[in-house]
Amino acid sequence: MKSNMRSRFTYLIVGVMALALICSAVQATDVDITVKDADDGSYIRGASVYVDGHYEGKTNSDGEFSYEYDGRSRYTLKVTKAGYDDWDDRIDEDERSVVVRMDPGSLDLEIMVYDALTVLPVKSARVDLIGISTSFDDYERTDSSGRVVFEVEDREEYRIEIDADDYMEITREIDIDRDALTLQYWLYPENRFAFRIVDDRSDSPIVGATVKVDGKVVGTTSSEGVATTVLDGDGYYDVEVTHPSYSTYSKEIYLGDDAVVEEILLTKSTTSLILSVFDTEKTPISGAKIVVDGKDIGVTDSFGRIDLDTVVAGTHSFEVSASGYVSQKETRTIGEGTPDLIFELGRATIPVSVLVENPSHEPVGEVKICVNGAEAGTTSSTGQIALDLAPGTYNITGLMDGYHDAVQETEVKAGSSGDSVVLTLEPAGLPLGAIAIILVLVVVVVVVAGVVATGRVDLPNRRGPGRRPPTRRRNF
Repeated sequence: MKSNMRSRFTYLIVGVMALALICSAVQATDVDITVKDADDGSYIRGASVYVDGHYEGKTNSDGEFSYEYDGRSRYTLKVTKAGYDDWDDRIDEDERSVVVRMDPGSLDLEIMVYDALTVLPVKSARVDLIGISTSFDDYERTDSSGRVVFEVEDREEYRIEIDADDYMEITREIDIDRDALTLQYWLYPENRFAFRIVDDRSDSPIVGATVKVDGKVVGTTSSEGVATTVLDGDGYYDVEVTHPSYSTYSKEIYLGDDAVVEEILLTKSTTSLILSVFDTEKTPISGAKIVVDGKDIGVTDSFGRIDLDTVVAGTHSFEVSASGYVSQKETRTIGEGTPDLIFELGRATIPVSVLVENPSHEPVGEVKICVNGAEAGTTSSTGQIALDLAPGTYNITGLMDGYHDAVQETEVKAGSSGDSVVLTLEPAGLPLGAIAIILVLVVVVVVVAGVVATGRVDLPNRRGPGRRPPTRRRNF
């Protein structure tokens, strides 16, 4: 009996848990929201959605957004979007779709005003905003940043009038678009005047010319050769135009009330120069080739000079080259009073390989190499050393203890791709054969010297058999 009661209780608990899970699964459902404009029914993209104060996301391009809700009780749904009044409402827990219609609100229209010449903000400009289809009419003055702000209605048409002292008034008509609520306008100064600077021969515009009016710089010419400024009205003005490649223009001119452009012709400034070419020892180089701005001008004379006539003032590229020398390329600026040009060329070096070996043609390392008496380095374990020598004649010497000095005169020719020198080091002292002969002679000399020192020479006994030696006499 107790066992049956326990089984029934267990089944009851399992059933309750299963029912709770089923209910929970049923209650977690998606709620679809569609956000529209209350006036024209258009879908509103980017509207922010909040559930009970918690941000959930933004609507897509179709004004739609979906979120998951457990459906246990009513909740507060809020939708916001710039340019619209906020929308909020209580939503029943069983609602699965909500359509939100948002009322357009007022928008802030920002207008920026700039000087067309200086690109600086125009302060205290009066900006009038007038409704075309409404009775709206208001004005503001720009602050120090050239800015004014008006509160406007979306999709309304307005007329903008901007006026400032010493500037030309402008009028524009606009349609309010909530995606473009900042407008920028140029104001052009009154009495605006332009100078057009051109080449007197080609009539082409001159870029980078500096224009002065009554001693004050008013601008630099653009790619069209134009510099604009504001003048005080008709009258005489001292105008000066300068450019590095042209002669200076300076003249008093009269400009009337109706004048808007003055064209000024500039003549190219030229000068004559002497170009001299020397080597590093200040010796003139004759026959050096001179190229200016990619054009072959000629070669230097026996004094290393060449005359450059009618060089146009400005920046030019010079290239100087000569056989046996390192070419030089420089950019020089030429103008009035430029001194004669001087170029100094260093001699071009030729690679020379030096090999030092002994009489058996074996490489000798650690040999000191001198060129015209100056030390140039030592040979490697392979008996070699690489030298870079300018064209000329050199005495190349190999020096090493225990060997006789090896010297070879070598001519390094200009234009050669490379040269090689072989030095043979002879061991210091006599050959082995000569040393052996000397040793033999020394032995003989020593033997003879010993005999002489004893005073006698032992000879063989020549007495016959049975003969007695003679009796020595004794003296008393």
